[in-house]
Amino acid sequence: MKKAVSIFLCICILLISSLTLASCNKEEKTKDGPVGYVLAEKGNTYSLGLGEKFKEVFEEKGGVVVMETFPEGTQSFSEYFSKAMDEEADVIFLPNSIANAPALIKNAKELGISVPVLAGDTWESPVVLESVKDTGIELYITTFFDEGDTTERAADFVKGYKQYIVDYFEMNGNTDMVSAVSALGFDAYNVTVDAIGRAGEKKGEDLTSVDIAKALWETEHDGVTGKIVFDKNGDALKDRAYIKKALPDGSAFEFVKVQTVENNEKRGEAPKYENGGVSIDKDNKRITVGVYQPTTGDDAAGGNQELLGIMYANSLRKTVKIGGEDYEIHLYVCDNGSKQENGLAAAKKIVDEGAVAVIGSYGSGVSLAAAPVFEEARVPAVGASCTNEMITFGNDYYFRTTILDVFQCHVMADFAFTLIK
Repeated sequence: MKKAVSIFLCICILLISSLTLASCNKEEKTKDGPVGYVLAEKGNTYSLGLGEKFKEVFEEKGGVVVMETFPEGTQSFSEYFSKAMDEEADVIFLPNSIANAPALIKNAKELGISVPVLAGDTWESPVVLESVKDTGIELYITTFFDEGDTTERAADFVKGYKQYIVDYFEMNGNTDMVSAVSALGFDAYNVTVDAIGRAGEKKGEDLTSVDIAKALWETEHDGVTGKIVFDKNGDALKDRAYIKKALPDGSAFEFVKVQTVENNEKRGEAPKYENGGVSIDKDNKRITVGVYQPTTGDDAAGGNQELLGIMYANSLRKTVKIGGEDYEIHLYVCDNGSKQENGLAAAKKIVDEGAVAVIGSYGSGVSLAAAPVFEEARVPAVGASCTNEMITFGNDYYFRTTILDVFQCHVMADFAFTLIK
């Protein structure tokens, strides 16, 4: 009898110990704060840069981030979303290209993802809207322009752009949607032409690309995406971004709110430039402006929409005064194929063509690849939507009309916390 009691007591002790251990393990899994899951693409400058910055900012605000990466060419993301669910993620951030969006959204639906999904500016595309249609995925993006902006300048741009792209409907993604990159391309063109005009007033037909670089530091342009003034790195002094939500029926991105972040940078001054650079074509009275964009490859959808914004601006301002004479502005479009390894050759083609200024590119990786080429040739480049901070840092010939990754991540991290219940 005593032996039976002893065995019974031992079993009870073991059961209690097991329950205690299970309770401890469960307690160990208790979240210390909101959990964000980030999935970025290996080797992709934009994706990794945005993902790392989001992780940094989200954790500074008291959250916990689980970040994973997938190799280029990945078609199935189910195992990654399963990990997000295992980690009890409160929000998922996908800083990826448009090319990855359909498969990511499809797999998220299949796994039953019910938490908010966030993405960066690249996902403002009809491709994404079609992918999210009827999936039940709650998708939010950051962007830099709102098609519904009622200010006179923005409204005029939207009306004119929609009329212009009637002949380029397929190039715009078979939609009349006005994406932020089109507005940014429009502004980048006008900023560049303004600088050419100011430099031309001073130098006349002796104008070179170096003179245009100097003039860019004097920029004060009221663009459709806001006022553009450059800081010490050549980045536009901006403090706001737009949050939009993909409508469940895939018909549009709905404006949610303007999210602001403090920007304490000051206006920059032109450095001491060496003489030289590329001279204008005096004989033919022509100014060549290079357009460095991905018109093929993974980023072609966004690159073409940015290119359309530039083309529309050029249709409105085809000439510029140089020494009192009209010079034709010729756009030389060169495809970088969405790949960094193509960027070097494409950038050299633009320089060889005699471009005195460059606009582009959609995509941070290709912009970083081209930056040394433009700097060596002393040709200023104005990036419209490339967001990696290293593009302009330490390069006196690269400027940018949009906000940086770190700014965009502050905006998205702030907004993510408002979504977490």
